Amino acid sequence: MNICTRIEKNRYVDSLDTLFMMSVLNEQEGIEVAFASLASDSFKETIKAENLLTDEIRALKGSDFVIVARAESEAAFNKALDIIDKEYASANKVEKKTYRTSKDAVKEHPDANLCQIAVPGEFALSEVTKALNLGMHCVVFSNNVPLEDERKMKELAREKGLLCMGPDCGVANINGAALVLASINNRGPFGICGASGTGIQHVAAILHECGTGVSQTIGTGGNDLKEPVGGIMMQMGIDALEEDPETRYIILISRKPADSVLAPLFCKIEKCTKPVVVFFMGCDRETVEKHGGIYASNLDDCAQRALELVGKSYRLESDEELHQIAAEAIKGVAPYQKYLRGMYTGGTYLDEAMRAMEGIIGPIYSNAPLSPEYKLEVSTNSIRNSAVDYGEEEFTQGRPHPAIDPGIRQPYIMKEARDREVAVIILDFILTPPGHMDPVGYVLRDVVNAQKEAAAEGRKLIFIATVLGTDADIQNKKEQCRKLEEVGVIVAKTNFVAAKLAAEIVRMLGERR
Repeated sequence: MNICTRIEKNRYVDSLDTLFMMSVLNEQEGIEVAFASLASDSFKETIKAENLLTDEIRALKGSDFVIVARAESEAAFNKALDIIDKEYASANKVEKKTYRTSKDAVKEHPDANLCQIAVPGEFALSEVTKALNLGMHCVVFSNNVPLEDERKMKELAREKGLLCMGPDCGVANINGAALVLASINNRGPFGICGASGTGIQHVAAILHECGTGVSQTIGTGGNDLKEPVGGIMMQMGIDALEEDPETRYIILISRKPADSVLAPLFCKIEKCTKPVVVFFMGCDRETVEKHGGIYASNLDDCAQRALELVGKSYRLESDEELHQIAAEAIKGVAPYQKYLRGMYTGGTYLDEAMRAMEGIIGPIYSNAPLSPEYKLEVSTNSIRNSAVDYGEEEFTQGRPHPAIDPGIRQPYIMKEARDREVAVIILDFILTPPGHMDPVGYVLRDVVNAQKEAAAEGRKLIFIATVLGTDADIQNKKEQCRKLEEVGVIVAKTNFVAAKLAAEIVRMLGERR
């Protein structure tokens, strides 16, 4: 294998474009692994860990753009670059004007009031500060931003009365415009503010499927409700939705906020004149209801509580129906097969699934466990019942999120399938406009090969999957589900249902033994 590079001095390429390039590049024949980015210090550290940091790259400035890969040959690398150039040109057919600075852009477009920022994390504070000082709301896709920088940018946003969504904001839908990685949703009366992009998309997708929709979705970034940041953007998001004439109902979603952050959030909820559905994962009903919120126990319940406000409902399988599905599924499973493996692209889905499964089959081992004693020593070496978040930074340093690059998770499907004690594998798929055009199709061959290998050894593998998205997404949720069902995968309506079904199968296998 050879280390191959393309370097372009003083060329700015934002994070979304580099994610697109890496997604395409890592799929090409002859490419073992590839990265694309501005030559920031954090990027250099990332490729150093992959033994790809050359002296030439080490000497580059942060304003220089680099593509580096471990490839079979220079010819294979150049061929892959040709494909990238064509794909990138095709994806950017719309004529657009570029500006050297945000100040130049605002000067020519004085009505602009929102700026999307996707630069390496160490540059985010500087760019956000410029945009806020120009009077623009910000959607900050940049990740790996120090918490003290996040606090500074959000304090400035609060001072100026502007939203700063993010850093690490993957989902936002403002006045009907789907931003960053958000699915395409119907417009409707529900305003959502959340620290979980997956959680926002999940609830919004159910609302869409049931014939209603969202007015706004405000992503705060996953660190907003941690103590060092203080929940600044969640508080501002509540205020914005309370004042928004298009919003009749408010939905709040996050993992459990820090204790110091909860008190001011509940003060905001108490003052709201609009109904507020609250899903703070791990927060108890009594606390939520005491402060005037409508309690939700999980993402499905969050959507259900919201739908009740407009006289609608979303039907999910009952426990009895899941038991029947499980009883049918375990036919043909070998006596020694007893464990499940969850392979998740979203941390919220992982967390929700582990909570659902733990009540049925006990603790789940993970790279992000509910209790530290169940942390996997090596994230790719599962034991007993395990679930892994492939969106964690250990997998995504310098690479796109697995919702965009399914190649991150794909190699481990066969690894888990070849464990003779595994009976169930759970997969989630997230649809997003800049994501892979066929995320199910990308791994379908591995699913089929795993089933065939297991059958040849007298085993049966049960695959359970969920697809998060809408029929308006370019990948089309119905089409993605159909492909899974055609090869015998059980497609669950939601992540929570999938987790309960997988755990019920494992429980029944234990009973049968």
